[in-house]
Formats: sequence, C-alpha cells, structure tokens
Amino acid sequence: MYRFISMPRAIAATFLLSTSALTTFAVPSFAEETVQNEQVELAADQITYDAEDGVIRAVGNVLLVRDGYTLKAGEILYNERTGKAEAFGAVELLAPNGDRIVAPRLVLEDELRHAFVEDIRLILADGAQVAASTGERNEDKTVLERAVYSPCKVCSDGTGKAPLWQIKAVKVTHDKKKRRLYYEDASLEFLGLPVLWTPYFSHPDPTVDRASGLLPMEVETTKNLGFVFGVPYYHVFSESADATVTPTVTTKEGLLMKAEYRQHLGFGQFEVDGSITYADKRDPITNLTTGSHEFRGHFGSEGQFRHSSSWRSTYRLNWASDDTYLRRYDISNADTLISEYLLEGFFGRSYVSARAIGFQGLRIEDIAGETGFALPLIDAEFIPKFKPLGGTVKLKGNALALHRTDGLDTQRVSLSAGWQRRWITAKGFVIDADALIRTDAYNLNDADRPDDIAFAGTFGSEGGSEWRNLARVTGTVTWPLVKFTDGGSHTIEPIAEITLSPRRGTPDNIVNEDSRAFELNDLNLFSPERASGFDLWEEGSRLTYGMRWRFDGQDWRTDIMVGQSWRLSGTELVFADGAGLEGDLSDIVGRTTVSYKNWLDFEHRYRVDENSFAVRRNEIDVTVGDEKRSITVGYVKLDRNLNFINREDREEIRARAQYWLDENWQLHGGFTHRLKGATIGGVSEKDGGVEYDFGVAYSNECIELGLRLRETFTRDRDVEPGTSILFRLKLKNLG
Repeated sequence: MYRFISMPRAIAATFLLSTSALTTFAVPSFAEETVQNEQVELAADQITYDAEDGVIRAVGNVLLVRDGYTLKAGEILYNERTGKAEAFGAVELLAPNGDRIVAPRLVLEDELRHAFVEDIRLILADGAQVAASTGERNEDKTVLERAVYSPCKVCSDGTGKAPLWQIKAVKVTHDKKKRRLYYEDASLEFLGLPVLWTPYFSHPDPTVDRASGLLPMEVETTKNLGFVFGVPYYHVFSESADATVTPTVTTKEGLLMKAEYRQHLGFGQFEVDGSITYADKRDPITNLTTGSHEFRGHFGSEGQFRHSSSWRSTYRLNWASDDTYLRRYDISNADTLISEYLLEGFFGRSYVSARAIGFQGLRIEDIAGETGFALPLIDAEFIPKFKPLGGTVKLKGNALALHRTDGLDTQRVSLSAGWQRRWITAKGFVIDADALIRTDAYNLNDADRPDDIAFAGTFGSEGGSEWRNLARVTGTVTWPLVKFTDGGSHTIEPIAEITLSPRRGTPDNIVNEDSRAFELNDLNLFSPERASGFDLWEEGSRLTYGMRWRFDGQDWRTDIMVGQSWRLSGTELVFADGAGLEGDLSDIVGRTTVSYKNWLDFEHRYRVDENSFAVRRNEIDVTVGDEKRSITVGYVKLDRNLNFINREDREEIRARAQYWLDENWQLHGGFTHRLKGATIGGVSEKDGGVEYDFGVAYSNECIELGLRLRETFTRDRDVEPGTSILFRLKLKNLG
C-alpha cells in the first residue's frame, strides 16, 4: 500500500524505514532560505534514507509529487541535497497541463524541473504522442532528438505497424510557453510512405483553441469552375479578432480570393466576408466567353451591438456584383439578398424600433428599379399600467417610407389602440376578447408605375393621398376537455371565434405592399388579423370554428387541429384568388404532428378546397431515426392558382439520410425531385431531378476524410447543370 510522506525541505524530512518504524531527520539549515515553501511528496512500498549522503531510495509503486508534477516509477533515487532524481522501470512523468512522458529511465535535475531521458515517449494532453531516441526537458521546453509525432493510435500487438500518418523529424521542440511544437528537417508520412518534406514546420499543441495557421484544404471539381483548389489561412490578431483568407485556383475562371474577418468589441461583435475574381466575361444568353474580362465578387457583413441597457442594434449587409455570381462560384443559393439595419429600444413594457431594409433580386425576372427599399420602417408599442375593464391596453404606431428608383413610392403612417382580456369560467371555458381601432394615412408617388399590377391601387395618375379608419372586435371561446388514462392525457378542445369589423370599404387607391404573401393556413386561421402586414384588411364579420385534439403520453405526442372560416358579411375581393378565402366559406386547413421519443417526428399541413375537396396545399415532413442513423423525407404540393411571382404552384419531393456504419464511417446523401414544375413568366420548369448528392466520410482520433458527389439539373444563364466532386482532408492538430 502507498505511504505518503510530506517533505518540507526547510523543516524536516520524514521517511518510512520499514513498515513498522518511523524516523524524523533534521534538514541542514543552509537549505532553509532557498526552498522555504517547496514540498516533495513521496510514496512507495519501501523507502530508505541515507542521512549521511542525503539520498532517498524508494522501491515499488513509487509516486513522487512536486509543484503539480507527478512522477511514477518502479524505483527512484532522490538526492535531497542536489535535487537530482533518477527513476527506473516503467517511468511516467505527468505535467500539470496533462502532458505525459513515458520512458524506461529518467534523470531529473534542478529540483525535478530539468529532465534527461532516453527512448522517450511524450504523450500530450489530447492523446497525441511524440516518440524519440533521446530527450531533454525543463520547465519551458521539451527537446526531442530523432522524433516521430502522431495523434493516431498505435497498435500494441507488437507488429510495429506504422500509424495512419506521422511526422518524422531530426529535432522536435515543444515550447510550453508559446504552446507550439516545432519541427526541423521533417517529413510527413502516410501509411509509412513519405509524401512531403520540409526543413521547418510548426503547429499549436493541444492546449490551444485558436492559433494562426493553415486550415484544411478545399479540393473540388465542378461543371462551372473546373478543378478547384484552395488553402485557407487563418490568422489570430488577438483574443477578440481573427481572419481567414482563402486563395482559390480554378481551371476555368482563374484565381478567386475569399476573405473573412471577425471581431468582438466588448459591447458587440461583427464579421465581414467577401470574394473577388477577374474572370472571363460571358454572354448572358449563350454563356460563351466574349473575349474580355470583368471583376466579379460579393460582400457580406453582419453584427450585433448593445449600446446601453435599453438600446441595441443589429445589421446585415449583402451585395453581389451580378445575379449568378454566388451560385456559379458555390458561395450561396440565395435568390434575394437582404441588407438591413435595425435599432431597438426596450423601456419596461414599451418598445420602439427603426430599421432600413434593402433588397437585391437575383432571379431573371427581377428588375432592379422596381425593387423597393424601406427607409425608414418604424414601429413603436406602449403598454400602459392601467387596465380598463380588467384588460390590457396596447398603443402602437408604424411608419413606412418605401422607395423605388424606377417605380411606385409609398409612404404610410398607422396608429392603433388595442384592448385584450381573458376569462376562465368555473366550467373550464377560456374566453378571450380582443378589440382594435386603427387609422392609416397613405401618400403615393408614381402610382401609375407599380411593380406588380395585381397589387396596384387605382389612382391612375402620378400619385396622391388616402386615409382610412378601421375597427375590429374579436371574441374567442375554447373549452379544453382533459381525460387522464394510464397511457397519458387526452385533450379535446373545441374552438369558436367571431370577428366583427365595420364594412366601410377599403379605398381602392391603397396599394398592397406588405401583405402580398397572404395565404390561409393553420397558423393564421384563428388570428384576429390574418394578414401579417398593414395594407391588407379583412373587413366585415366572420365566424371561425375548429377542433383540436392532443395526446401527451410518456413516449408518444400527438397534436391534430382542423378548422374553417365562414364569412357572414364583407367581400372576398380583398384577397387574391387562391388564398383560401374566395367564397363565404373558406378552405379547410389543418395540421397533424406526431412524435415518438427522439426517434420519430411527423408533421402534415394541408389546405382543402371547401367545394371540390381538392388539396390546394399539402406539406408532409417526416424524420425517422437517431443521431447515428436517420432519414428525413419531405413532400410539398401547391395547387393554388396564384399567378404571382415567387408564388407559383409546384410539386416536389425531397429526402436526406445519414448512416453511421461504425464509429468511424458515415454515409450521407439526399435528393430533390420535381414532380410538377412551376410556370414562371410563361415558361414552365421541367419535371425531374433538381439536385442529387451522396457522400462518404471517415473520422478517427487523428484524421477526417470526406468525399461528396453532387449532381444539379438547374440552368440559369451562366450557371450550368453538372456534376461536382468535393474532397476534404483534415489532419488533427495540423489543419
């Protein structure tokens, strides 16, 4: 068994001479001034002490601890006067940072701070190993001669099989202050075969989270760019700032430079990214080179800042030199770029915000001059403390100035006051009351040049002003009925809602700018104001009714909702055909969700025509599996007859799957297949595949490998369909 002995060098040394005797020896007084607070703890099966020479001999399961360093050995000779120690037999030295040195023999000097060793094996904190014929170690550095480094596990079957990869060097230095490993005359080997030599090389040790250096290379072949090769370089400026620069060579388009910069400012953070290339100019119709060149690129930035306890702001900026650049260079598949600045203020129960929003359309049908940008868009909300009739009052304001360089300009101011209250009766009825009054004022310029005639007003001139007063009262009653069983709880909840709004008639001059995407669904069916914006207003009276059933079990969760709306008075002309509110009876909308543990998630959302029972919208998403193996399938069918840009009907199916063969190998893939293409601008999309991809990945303690095959079938000007192959290699600790 272990016997621990504390040895304050300035006071006394206590050793176990045998298992039954204890003796204390005085330490010479000359040591008291230099090692006053240092301690050495020693434990072993047997310890002897030579008082005349000051030599301690510990034999059997020896454990020596000093200043956070732990030394284990079969035998240790420690000279208290010189501070020199020799360890023999399966020696292991553990440093405070987690590094270990393993060797058959170890010599320690300078109060155990300096070590000389032969046949050394240095095991770093993350398990990576450096083996060497000889080594020397002090407090700051470990220097190894004729060394081999590898984070890969080495077989212990005695076959001497080389690790998957390793670095051999004439000299390896581990600088613990700089936290880096330095190699001289080094070669990189894969499966024992040398593939790269360098006279000098360095990389951070495992204790470093961020360090400057090369990142994993990017190797790819694509139809649009040819062979692509890039090597990112990551640079750390400080603890709060870093950057990544990626020079990329393409065989078809030449050099592409990409860069990213990130910084934390204490009160916020931001990042900037961009790219630039000088490429062949192509004809937008034939995609053939014209013989000249042009600069192409993109810029992006986003950030968040807290200015005080009440004020904060966020922003995002996005710009591309042309419509197809981002997709051709595999940077993004976005078809609209949004730039926005948002300033927000929080004052107890009140809120105010001001924002500026700009858009860059990248679709072939987008016209830059007809794309609006908001400057400014202001929202304010104030909730007073007083509660008239026991309800909550909300005062809101909104202001918008929407500009177009070649089209209609709109300015709008809206002021509203709302009141809400909830009652729960003794019988379990939940009653919600919601009332609203609102005034809107509009001013239009260039009203005869709308971007979409379907949403234009009827001024028929260059512009003018308009205003309207609106009011609404909504009452909602639900009756949740709960039944508990051994398997879980069942909740049946009938829902009825009535909304009353005076039929004043919305002026035809008002342009619909912010509610064009309205469509009846399960999320807005019971909303007092079903349109998300201000411009579209549903007047008259309506009755909305539905049913919800929930089951909550130990493993299973189910939620089903179905409902419909009945217009008692008003006009259906407010909403576009295909939105689900064409007649007095709306389409039937519903949602079903089912989940089982963390293994199954199912969601079905639908809209059914109230006359023909034809399915107008059908969305199904299913995920089955766990973290090791899973498949996700999605299906969408839109049959709404909405003849608006970006709202075309289509039908498609998509799927993604991943499967871990074992702890190292993973297969993954997916596809998107168009069952029925949309018709855009009189041109119909082709049915068939949109995108397929398949990949295989391997990872272990020292390497990550990835290979991905991707096939696209979409053509857009100079973005051609084709096959791309992406290869990824990452060596642990090297990038």
